[in-house]
Amino acid sequence: MNQYKLNVQTREETGRGPMRRLRASGRIPAAVFGKGASRAISVSAVEFRDLNRELGGEAALVELKDEKGETNLVLVQSVERHAIKSSINHIDFHEVKRGESFVAQVPVHVSGEADSVGVKVDGGMIEIHLHELEIRCRPSKLPENVDVDVLELKAGEAVHVRDLPSIDGVEFLGNPETVVVSCTPAKKAAESADEAPEPEAAADAPAGDDAAAEEKPDA
Repeated sequence: MNQYKLNVQTREETGRGPMRRLRASGRIPAAVFGKGASRAISVSAVEFRDLNRELGGEAALVELKDEKGETNLVLVQSVERHAIKSSINHIDFHEVKRGESFVAQVPVHVSGEADSVGVKVDGGMIEIHLHELEIRCRPSKLPENVDVDVLELKAGEAVHVRDLPSIDGVEFLGNPETVVVSCTPAKKAAESADEAPEPEAAADAPAGDDAAAEEKPDA
């Protein structure tokens, strides 16, 4: 499991004005949430962009280091983006403790899709029902993703949470009967495609700037 590092600064000021000035200076307002407490910080927009590229959508732990040299081990919990500009407005980090179990969302990777029996032999179509899985584990056991191999999946069959291969130190949460991936038979796949609604014309994007976007209140 890879572990990444990110420099942060403690943030004293709150409110829309200070947050807007912070973004204009090239930093992103953020918050670290732990057990019963939260802490306001900021991160460099450039450094977080580079970190995001390294993460590549995988689950990973990040060590935050502040101006005093103090560190926190966190997961990136959520990233709030500007509705029009796609720039980042705010980041939430979830603090985890070394040696303690925690709950995380991990991406699902499907392998063998093009060569699966249900697609090549039966003419079916692979459908991914869950793009993330909720798990519980210790920091040292956090998987980057959960791989679901559908090479032997036939048309009409499905992979449920209960069917997933075990991962050392990882507990899958939620209903074990929940479908993760399925292979839709050819006839149903064709019917679904025929019944798909016509896409509506996209509405013109409203004009505006940061003031027009909903700002995240400080913790």
